[in-house]
Amino acid sequence: MKSVLIFGSNSDLAKRTKIFLKKKGFTLLEYNKKKLDFLKINSSKKIKKILIKENPDIILNFAAVLGSNSDDYKDVYNVNFLPNWEIVKHYMSLNVSKNVKIIFIGSTSFKKGKGNYILYSSSKAALHNLYQGAKEKFKNTNVKVTIFHPQRFKSKLINKLNNKGKFQNINIVVNDLLIKIL
Repeated sequence: MKSVLIFGSNSDLAKRTKIFLKKKGFTLLEYNKKKLDFLKINSSKKIKKILIKENPDIILNFAAVLGSNSDDYKDVYNVNFLPNWEIVKHYMSLNVSKNVKIIFIGSTSFKKGKGNYILYSSSKAALHNLYQGAKEKFKNTNVKVTIFHPQRFKSKLINKLNNKGKFQNINIVVNDLLIKIL
C-alpha cells in the first residue's frame, strides 16, 4: 500500500484526514511538532533525512502558524513556507523513478491579505507561488505537486482569531482534500 508522510500530524485537519487514510489502507508516517519542530535551526536537515528514510509516495504538510503582525517573520515563514521549499528542493535534486505526490496545505487568505495577519497571508501567498513554480518544474516527471486551499472551518488556528462567520463542516473539507490525495 502507499505511504503518506504527514508533517503537522496533530493539526485538526490532519487528525480527521488520517482517519480516512487509515480506512483506505494507507501507511501513515507521522511527524508532529514534538518529532520535528520547524522553528529549530536544524529542521531543514531533518526534513531531508526524513524524506530519504521514509521514501513516501505522498507528502502532506499540515503544519502552520497564524502569524500576527507582531510575530517575527522567520517564525511564520519557517513553519508556513520553508518546509515546503525543503521538500521541493529535495526532489529537484533527484531523478525520481517512482510516482510521488506532494500536497501543500494553503489557505484561502493567499489571494487576499488580512490586515491583522499580514505575515500569515503573505506566507500562504508565497506557498501558492512555490506550488505554481514547482508544478512547472516537475512537469513531465514522476513528481506531482498540488495545493489545497481549504474553506474556512473551525480549528485551533481559527479559534485564536475569536472569529465569527460562516464555517464549512470539517468533514466536507476533508472530503475535498481526499480528492486531491486519491
